[in-house]
Amino acid sequence: MVSKIAPDRYANTGFSVKDTPPEVNERLFREMMAKSPAERVRIGMRMAALARKMVWASIPDDLPEIERRRQFFERFYGEPAPF
Repeated sequence: MVSKIAPDRYANTGFSVKDTPPEVNERLFREMMAKSPAERVRIGMRMAALARKMVWASIPDDLPEIERRRQFFERFYGEPAPF
């Protein structure tokens, strides 16, 4: 099943990388929308997991665990940790 979202709905909204030619952005959008909703969710979840790993790896591992977690929260969510 293909999404019923119009193919140009997000392709030229400014959410894409600015140095990507519009025709490439449109192609990537079409290819993503051709995937099943479940596959798009899986891709998004893998991207989020990778982002978490990258942020966690950027925090020095010689800090106390609570400090590492505080820094992770602030870097990942962009706001002060509630702890």
